[in-house]
Amino acid sequence: MTFNLSENFQPPIAHLQLKDVYSAVFGTQETKIPFFIWLLENPESPLSLPGKICLRHHDYIHILLGRGISFRDEAFVIGFTIGNDLEIKKIHLWIYKFFARFIYPHPYKFHELDLLIFDLGFQYGKKLKVKCINKIDFELYKNESINYLRKLFGINLEEIKLIQQFESWLLTEFSNSDVFSVNKVHNMVK
Repeated sequence: MTFNLSENFQPPIAHLQLKDVYSAVFGTQETKIPFFIWLLENPESPLSLPGKICLRHHDYIHILLGRGISFRDEAFVIGFTIGNDLEIKKIHLWIYKFFARFIYPHPYKFHELDLLIFDLGFQYGKKLKVKCINKIDFELYKNESINYLRKLFGINLEEIKLIQQFESWLLTEFSNSDVFSVNKVHNMVK
């Protein structure tokens, strides 16, 4: 059985345990992580940046944020974990965005719109009261319900839905306009 983490799926998963939703959504698939992504994002890398997190716990955050597995969802979740880490500095952001935009291999490379969505995730992670979620041992919480964990960590699905509506507007504006100003929207996000 596979699930989509779309908005329509959120009410049914709220009462389920984190481990069960993980198994249903991500299964037992092994994912090969490209070297540069591993280098910046994996806690075992000597050069990892703030927000670093192992893949399974990263997938848990996808579930808690109600985000799917599209590249834009990925941009939001990565932005969230980096923004939520208290060790983040501007230089880390610059390094990450440079690598995501120019060095990461296709299809992991971010485009301008992906970077805007990354910034939305960054700001949401930054505003949460519970910090350094990327350093939490989620294995201790895998038997808890999604709803309980969202409340525990202060993740508000109504806020996430509003952010996703803004993203939808961005997608529409971005695709409908030759004159769409990424810089103008970027300043709105900050």
